[in-house]
Amino acid sequence: MTEASFLSWYPQFESFTPAFALRETVSRANGLFAGMEPEDAEEARRLYTAHRLTLYALAQPESGAGPQAAAAAGKTALQRIASRKVGEVSVTYAENASAGQAAGFADLSETAWGIQLLGLLRLYPGTRYIP
Repeated sequence: MTEASFLSWYPQFESFTPAFALRETVSRANGLFAGMEPEDAEEARRLYTAHRLTLYALAQPESGAGPQAAAAAGKTALQRIASRKVGEVSVTYAENASAGQAAGFADLSETAWGIQLLGLLRLYPGTRYIP
């Protein structure tokens, strides 16, 4: 997969900064997902790239933020909602979102791209995703 082919599928990442993050993620994706049908492997690489770039963007501080905000941005934990209630507003977050998940799969449920990738990987039980 090339950067251009990825961007033709996901043009919303065209102005992704920093540019090296896109380049490195595409390069890493190309080394993953052996043992799948070629079309599925290519889709998995695209989904992986979109997933990783989304996580990267979520961990970035706002532009102009000071060094403390930059340090804190990478430590921000994504929390999944375990339960919710509308009347009298109540939210419960999952204590350990990755508990019980196989290594390498823990973060896939954190983005829409990762969820799609997880579904695709389930079609190939022998294929492993290890970031």
